[in-house]
Amino acid sequence: MLLRVLVTGVIAWLAATAAIAGERDRGIGVVHLTFVDETRAVRAANGFAGSTDRRIDVTVWYPNDVADGARASRTRLPLVLYSHGSYGQADNAMYLVSDLVRAGYVVAAPDYPLSSRAAYTEVTASDPGDVAQQARDIHFVIDRLLADKALAALIDPAKIATMGHSLGAVTSYFASFASTVREPRVAATVLLGAGDPVQAALSGNMGLAGAWHVPAPVPALFLSAEHDAFARFTGRPYAAFARLEKPKYEIMVKGGVHVWFTDTNDQLPDGGNPDCTHLGPNAASLPGCEPGVKLIAPLRQKEITRTAVRDFLDGYLKGDRSRIEALRRLGTSIPEIEQRTED
Repeated sequence: MLLRVLVTGVIAWLAATAAIAGERDRGIGVVHLTFVDETRAVRAANGFAGSTDRRIDVTVWYPNDVADGARASRTRLPLVLYSHGSYGQADNAMYLVSDLVRAGYVVAAPDYPLSSRAAYTEVTASDPGDVAQQARDIHFVIDRLLADKALAALIDPAKIATMGHSLGAVTSYFASFASTVREPRVAATVLLGAGDPVQAALSGNMGLAGAWHVPAPVPALFLSAEHDAFARFTGRPYAAFARLEKPKYEIMVKGGVHVWFTDTNDQLPDGGNPDCTHLGPNAASLPGCEPGVKLIAPLRQKEITRTAVRDFLDGYLKGDRSRIEALRRLGTSIPEIEQRTED
């Protein structure tokens, strides 16, 4: 495969310069990379004229103590590949990224060319029809990260997970369970506000025609929100959970909303659902947008999400059985959730 790799950030294990939760986190390093796949094109869409190759800009965060070689000389670290949602961007879930990196993970996040507001394509809106290509991007980015000498010394190729929000969760789902785009190196997947990805694909052309479900026993964690106004468009709760093989977990955050799975803490003056501000003037008639809906605090939704994600990934990527036991007990220890578990 003819590949051209452009490195726009120097891999020197620099200290992070990004602000995390409003403060600098000196324990986290960051590098910005650009990979170009000359075997695939990017189609014209939403103000972008199209290109004959496919450029993927990727941000990688890692524990900063690799600067002195200490981390690289010991055990390699698990990799989590995060996929943003519609018109999101690579760094829109830093509350999760920073927690994972401080716990000894490498996190890589692409800005997908037709669905990121930060992409070089400068698209004016997200194109959900590019989902199949985004799932292929996961395969491509993993290949490129493992081909990089410095990163390959840091990443354990047997401990790779995907994590995505919204359209990125749909992308991550199909990267594990769709026959035409499945990435077999993915050992676990975290799906935030995914709804039912299959129903989403049926309701729009995502490039997955002819794909079938692969009953692969990839451990899956769904994090859903009771008042997620976007997921309501893609089928009933727990539909995707019911389809998958064990082990699988779904945590429904009572009073939760779609956008609070990302870094935003936006709250409306009337206490209404912030999801609904994106759905037009008739949003009040949609499920989850009814007046008087009682919502959880956004920081509490993030705290629950962070806890569940760490328990799940520590359990299935690091092999810590005590974290799997803790994950199983979340439904009894956290009153703001409803939990289903089959493992």
